[in-house]
Amino acid sequence: MSDLTLCILGCGNLGTPILKSLINAPPDSLRGITQFVACVQSESSERRLQDLFSQHQNVRIFRKDNITAIKTSEVIILGVDPSQVEATLQEEGVKEALQGKLLISIVAGWSRSALESLVGADPEAKDDEEKTWVLRTLPNVAALVSQSLTAIEHHPSPSFPAQYSALATAIFSQIGKSLPIPPSLMPAATAVSGSTPAFWAIIVDSLIDAAVAVGVPRKIAQDQIYQSMRGSAEMLQSGIQPGELRDMGTSPEGCTIAGVMVLEEGGVRGVLGRALRESVTVARAMGKVGEGEEVHVNDTRKI
Repeated sequence: MSDLTLCILGCGNLGTPILKSLINAPPDSLRGITQFVACVQSESSERRLQDLFSQHQNVRIFRKDNITAIKTSEVIILGVDPSQVEATLQEEGVKEALQGKLLISIVAGWSRSALESLVGADPEAKDDEEKTWVLRTLPNVAALVSQSLTAIEHHPSPSFPAQYSALATAIFSQIGKSLPIPPSLMPAATAVSGSTPAFWAIIVDSLIDAAVAVGVPRKIAQDQIYQSMRGSAEMLQSGIQPGELRDMGTSPEGCTIAGVMVLEEGGVRGVLGRALRESVTVARAMGKVGEGEEVHVNDTRKI
């Protein structure tokens, strides 16, 4: 596969950093992708992309012309808002334009089977020229700094082209790391990878405010806590277990163990655990979107 064109439908918070990373990637790292198309709907988004990519001759920008963009591409990344998926894929001509191509979804809440239903994809079809392959993936907002962990769903069809798996891995390796995930774990992966950056932000924000409350200037508090978080992550990724890291910093009658005890008394473990479980519950409910059910995933309910 060579001289491929990649199209991003919906070049927003995730699509834009993906495109930035891909156009700056080493030429031999993208398995033949050399040209790029970005599709948006609004004039403001079009201007934003023109400002960002006007110096790149291999990037074209389309507004309200998904059909043409898809027809000129071999690989399509679906990055529209979840509420716009159905309208985007059921636009007249999209189904036909996608035939024989790879559609990679980065949209949370839409299962592969629901997307296949929208585009009329049949993984068992004999004619490769008419077959649309759908691959579900889940990057997170850390793609903005090329530190995303992207879950790539294992395609259940034995005839799924191996080169497509390699192509997806090559794409998402440019924005961080990728991890193959079985279909049954994708709702959990949505929360574990996609929701936790927001959790970290709340935790960090609370620590910064506390530091300010005891007299540390906010900028100094930010620098200290950000670096502490980054260093802790590096240590954990090196193989040190969380319990070991905690014990390294605690000494008898010390200030760290005093703070740890307050966290334990406040039930922080349970609160964080419940937050993650709730996110997984909602992710599973979101997965029913597109399967004939009207789902309001954040309605009040008993837990």
